[in-house]
Amino acid sequence: MMDLLEKLKATHLVRHEVELLGCKLHLRVLTEKDRAEAGLAAHDAFVGVEMNLTSADLHETRLANELLARAVLEPATGEPVFATGDDLEVNLTRDQKGHLLSEYLAFEREYSPTRLSDAEFDALLAEVKKRPQIDLLNNSSIGTLKRLVITLASPPST
Repeated sequence: MMDLLEKLKATHLVRHEVELLGCKLHLRVLTEKDRAEAGLAAHDAFVGVEMNLTSADLHETRLANELLARAVLEPATGEPVFATGDDLEVNLTRDQKGHLLSEYLAFEREYSPTRLSDAEFDALLAEVKKRPQIDLLNNSSIGTLKRLVITLASPPST
């Protein structure tokens, strides 16, 4: 059986197939190095730009483009479809990028080591019902918090 370190090392090798305009693409989970490189590329694009609300928003968009450019792969070769965030930006519409980003985030959550098992989620839910202000919620992922809200807002099943 694969030990934890081997599993962690193999996570970025896992692929998720997604379709865009009839074309099949693969997504891969980004490593910390990928994130750092994307962050530096986004930073470099804004050297000398005065930061304000508009430029900060554009910086976040640029960072998302850089991250996604590293995650979208050609299925046959495993090579990135987009050379840079700029390449992604000039070749995709906002809706196409949104679709790929949504697919990537769902895929990444599935492979997150902080993902709760059903039993762990049930235990958290029971604790939240008893004490809604528990500190544990501060450390919960957005996905876990959404799942809690949906579960708590749903009518009880009979």
